[in-house]
Amino acid sequence: MESELVRQLINILSQENDIYDTLYKISNNKKELIIGGKVIELESIVKIEQSLVIKISKLEDQRENIVSELCRLLGQKPEDITISLLTARLGEVEATQLKVCQEKMLKSINALKDNNELNSKLIKTSLEYIDFSINMMTSIDAVTNNYGSTGHSGDTKKRNLFDVKL
Repeated sequence: MESELVRQLINILSQENDIYDTLYKISNNKKELIIGGKVIELESIVKIEQSLVIKISKLEDQRENIVSELCRLLGQKPEDITISLLTARLGEVEATQLKVCQEKMLKSINALKDNNELNSKLIKTSLEYIDFSINMMTSIDAVTNNYGSTGHSGDTKKRNLFDVKL
């Protein structure tokens, strides 16, 4: 029974890792879309990401159920169980498979995290540029070539291109 649960756990972790790998590839595509300013394509990628996150959530529920059952069999509390503790209680083959799953998943999650941080910075930079552009457009000084009585140019006047400042 314990062996079957471990096999199921390894299978679920492998499925989750596949989804994380897919999310990583998508985040690379997202980076190019952010740089290119392709908002419509970016929206469709976000929808795909949302569906993948839902799949991960369902797999996580299954994983938690399996871990709870393993904990019951091993006499452990679910909040106390770790992969290291679990591998210490398993046979060599199962322990190795579980460790490999753990390493792959950590690698995938860290790569995805790095990509998401870069994409976040790119989006922030784009928003700052847009904000700067809007501010420039809404507060253009009207240049006058009129000189005042003192010989200095006259006061500059603020000219708004829009009725409302954003």
